[in-house]
Amino acid sequence: MATRLRVLVCAVAGAFVTSCQDFSQPDATITASGTSPATSASSGTGPSSGATAPTTSGSTSGTTDAEPTTTADLSTTASSAVSSSETSSSGAIPDLPGQCLGATEPCTDASECCADAGLTCSTTTLGMVCCGLEGAACGTPNGEDCCGDQLCVGGTCIAPDTVPHFQAPYPCGQSWTYSHHDAEVRRALDFIDNGGNTDGAPAIAALAGVATRHYQEGGAGNYIVIDHWGGWQTYYFHLQAFSVEDGTYVQQGQEVGLVGSTGASSGPHMHFEELRNGEGKDIWLNGQLLAPYPGEYFQQSHTSANCP
Repeated sequence: MATRLRVLVCAVAGAFVTSCQDFSQPDATITASGTSPATSASSGTGPSSGATAPTTSGSTSGTTDAEPTTTADLSTTASSAVSSSETSSSGAIPDLPGQCLGATEPCTDASECCADAGLTCSTTTLGMVCCGLEGAACGTPNGEDCCGDQLCVGGTCIAPDTVPHFQAPYPCGQSWTYSHHDAEVRRALDFIDNGGNTDGAPAIAALAGVATRHYQEGGAGNYIVIDHWGGWQTYYFHLQAFSVEDGTYVQQGQEVGLVGSTGASSGPHMHFEELRNGEGKDIWLNGQLLAPYPGEYFQQSHTSANCP
């Protein structure tokens, strides 16, 4: 009676056998998948603006009952949560710590994604991919490349009820004082440099996004709007000059203009706003809520962590 020789070749990760191929079965296969994660006016001393806010409106109250209470750190990258993975022909994922498909890796069902990392298998513009990882990099406005039900804001997936991790609109390490006008339509803040170098200072993108150039005579003057996607925008009023072309995609920390006093302004200052779906929100910088606002300068200050 003939004896059939059975040969098994197994893939090993650390101390674990992840999958095997039986060479006695001609149809047996083994597949492997590597990583490819997607990559204003102010009362008191100091200059102020009498700008009529362009088109949108928001609460003038200092309360924050309707404000989200958490912020998302957009410096987080997908690489910290996704890594290489090997799958068998059955589609099963080995139970190995940190081993799951990347945010844009092809998948056929949920078993091929790492649920512990928040990934699910969904249909996107990339096809069927593992997506939904908070903190993953993203490149389309609605986050359909890897955010799933989350939002793509500033190039990173965040939960819909989370405030993006905005940074100060002035250079790294500088301390600027701020104030708020009682009659301001939105929850804007006016900033001036504690070091006395406000005029001509760089206006810095608080978060990545698409910058557009605007002008409003008798109001905001020269101003930049940065669309961060997910309904979030930031405004930078009274600039003396623009530093980027209209429609430029800018990175967080990139210079977008020079602080000035154009429009309805009594002196050089940075009028800054954070808006969601056209409604002004209380200002968060580096995870810190600045409300309730002071009515005059030099009562409160913030040191910029908007560093390269």
